[in-house]
Amino acid sequence: MCLCNKCQSNNITLSSELEEYTYKNSKYYVEIEYSFCNTCNREFISKSQILNNEKRVRDSKKQIDGLLSANEIKAIREKLHLSQTDAASIFGGGKNAFSKYERSEVTQSMAMDKLLRLTLEDSYIFKRLVDLSDIQHESKG
Repeated sequence: MCLCNKCQSNNITLSSELEEYTYKNSKYYVEIEYSFCNTCNREFISKSQILNNEKRVRDSKKQIDGLLSANEIKAIREKLHLSQTDAASIFGGGKNAFSKYERSEVTQSMAMDKLLRLTLEDSYIFKRLVDLSDIQHESKG
């Protein structure tokens, strides 16, 4: 439940509108969420809306850069039958990297993106990365 910080009302309308952005000379539009208090007529953005808005902007930038989306990264990890922790051990990026990539909280590096794509295309690369990591992984199909 969202409350207005000014008047503490819960009579809130959730809204959104398209905003134009420019990134690397490319214009794109993102649906930005915000809230409106019907009691005191205050417009505000909640913490969850801020996080959702940032995710949408980041996803649009990834698309322009030709990087894998958060959903594509998750699909690759799941296809390889890896937990987020094991994926981080194999590919690097830090203990919580894949959790952050999959929530689009952080954008993966171009190098990480390429490594994920190569691993999906070539099972030998994946086997070598597993051999170099500190985890035990059995291929499932």
